[in-house]
Amino acid sequence: MEIKTVDLSEQALKGIGILITPAKRVAPEPDAETSYFDTVDDLGLGAPCSSGVVQCRPRPKTLYRMERHLHTREALVALEGESIACLAPPQEPGAAGLEGIVAVRVKTGQAFILEVGAWHGSPFPVGRKPARLLVIFRSGTGRSDLEFHDLPQGRPVRG
Repeated sequence: MEIKTVDLSEQALKGIGILITPAKRVAPEPDAETSYFDTVDDLGLGAPCSSGVVQCRPRPKTLYRMERHLHTREALVALEGESIACLAPPQEPGAAGLEGIVAVRVKTGQAFILEVGAWHGSPFPVGRKPARLLVIFRSGTGRSDLEFHDLPQGRPVRG
């Protein structure tokens, strides 16, 4: 079954995560040097936090494997290049695999947070250049809070 790609939005992340990038730009106050507004009150990442950069190479857009973290949320910020992130709500895998997988197009500068236990695959770059994303989560997550699930069969991603 093919997964159709949609734009990153609050609706696309419903039950999976939180959009931290504002939906529309806020114009600065007249004559103001800068302007600031809150987007999320509590990121819920736990302390201490660590960060890293994931660079995703161009490859065929077929989803074979997803991962999750059971003790922390994960924030992702698109640093360079558009990508497609395959996501699924928190759940235990069933005989048929994971339910509710969505593919969202993440544009440079966009950011979102995955809920604890939300499934995610390695992003697919859009185009021929790698995509780079900043990842932020509780320290030690990559060593002690990482669970993988291989899909029963590859799922083509369109878009």
